[in-house]
Amino acid sequence: MNNVNGQAGIIVDGLSMPVPERRWFEEWREAGIGCVNTTVAVWENAAETLGLLGKWRVVLEQNQDIVAPAASVAEIEAVAASGRTAVMFGFQNTAPVEHNLDLFAMFRQLGVCVMQLTYNLQNYIGCGYWEEKDTGISSRFGKLALEEMNQLGILIDLSHCGERTTLEAIQMSAKPVAITHANPREYVGTPVYGAGRLKQTEALRELARRGGVIGLTPNRNMTRHGAATTLEQFGDMVAWTVDLLGIDAVAIGTDYCPGHPRSVRTWWRYAKWSRQSAPAKEMEIAPHEGWSEWMRTPAGVRNIIVELDRRGFGRADIDKIMGGNWMRLLRETIG
Repeated sequence: MNNVNGQAGIIVDGLSMPVPERRWFEEWREAGIGCVNTTVAVWENAAETLGLLGKWRVVLEQNQDIVAPAASVAEIEAVAASGRTAVMFGFQNTAPVEHNLDLFAMFRQLGVCVMQLTYNLQNYIGCGYWEEKDTGISSRFGKLALEEMNQLGILIDLSHCGERTTLEAIQMSAKPVAITHANPREYVGTPVYGAGRLKQTEALRELARRGGVIGLTPNRNMTRHGAATTLEQFGDMVAWTVDLLGIDAVAIGTDYCPGHPRSVRTWWRYAKWSRQSAPAKEMEIAPHEGWSEWMRTPAGVRNIIVELDRRGFGRADIDKIMGGNWMRLLRETIG
């Protein structure tokens, strides 16, 4: 089992986006992580995404001694019990479905378990946080897409969605939803990415009331003190959020994205919709560099466990934050 510092349950990372290479899988094993929601696609169309899923399948097969794909809670538990990391496929955008409802089922059959509705911009479902005016969930395709995802067992992710889209999706979904990697705006203030990337208290309370979960992230661009954020300060945010939402709504999503060159990071932000280049200040450090000293690699999750224990969180509550809440949500959504 994935037992770290007395951790009894499965440690789950709510979101990571590595290049599919063994060195990153080895970091997961070093951290004792039992399951990772792994981003496969952002702006890719259906055909391009099929190619990426094929590549991931091949690489996972080549490294089956330490990782394996999982598309259900039972499979996650079985992989973690074998001492390996379960890789759960996810999208950080619904671009791969190409506004075709039938493709949701196809991708679910291929093992995709999590889909973020938008990546920063407006699409056929709703709005991303970069849009000046968030018109919310589309009353046509958006509403049907949520229903389709609920029915098929695809967990809805709202991390990069705008304020109105986030709140409406929480309220419209028949099943609880996720914010896999974000932090509370009321606590953090205005970080590098701007306040819009963080989540409002109203939405977070509604998320928790309906059984959803937020994955708090140590990503330097979304913390109060950036890379200078200490472990104790991150612990302050975890404790504050638990006080706000309750223990059952809080988890971890590292947003750790190693191995990608600058060109790919620019693609994430701008794809083909703009001739703009990503801001130099945000691009000069790779997504797996410049993090807080205690979170240089995924092994930093062990430090979070130690910090929560130091603060007096009980073992059962630590298990919930480090993976139990994700597992409960997955059981209620993907099955």
